[in-house]
Amino acid sequence: MSDWRPCASLGLLRDRAEVLATIRQFFSERQVLEVDTPALASAANPDATIDSITATVGSDTEPLFLHTSPEFFMKRLLCAGSGSIYQLCHVFRNDEQGRNHNPEFTMLEWYRTGFDMFDLIDEVEALMSLLIPAIGTPATRISYHALFEQTTGVDLGSASREEIRALAGTLGIVVPEHHPDDGLV
Repeated sequence: MSDWRPCASLGLLRDRAEVLATIRQFFSERQVLEVDTPALASAANPDATIDSITATVGSDTEPLFLHTSPEFFMKRLLCAGSGSIYQLCHVFRNDEQGRNHNPEFTMLEWYRTGFDMFDLIDEVEALMSLLIPAIGTPATRISYHALFEQTTGVDLGSASREEIRALAGTLGIVVPEHHPDDGLV
C-alpha cells in the first residue's frame, strides 16, 4: 500500500477535537449525561430508507448489525430512567458512499426529558450558534409546512395525494404506487 498517509490533515483533526470538546462542554453545563451504547445490535434499522451493515461474530451466531443511529439503545436508557442524555458516536449506513457520504460517520444524538418542542429548538439554536458563530442569533424559524409551501408552492394542508405525487415527479422523484401517504411528503 503506497498511500498509507491519513486523508485528514492534522489541522482538521485538531478542529474536530475542538468541536467535540465544545459539544461535550455544552451538554455538561446543562447536566446532560454522556452515554456510550453498543455499536452492534441484534436487529437492523426498520427504516426502509436506511440500510444497515451486517456483521458476523463467530461462526455459529446470527448476524448482527452495526447501528445506523444510537436511537434505540438510548431510548431504552430513557425508559429505564436515565434522564436527559446525549451521545457522540460512530454510526454505519450501507450504500451511503459518494462525494458527500461515507458509510461511517460521527453522529450527535440527544434526548431531553421535560423539554417541549420549543425548548429543544432553543437548545439546537444555542448549540449551533456556539459551533458556527457566523450563523448569528436568533435563527430564522419557520414551520415545515410553511417552508414546503414557500419553496414548492404546494399547501400541504389542502394538497391531494395526486398533487403531491405530481410534485415529486417534477422533482424527478419516483414514488411507488403503494407508498404510504404519511411518507409521501
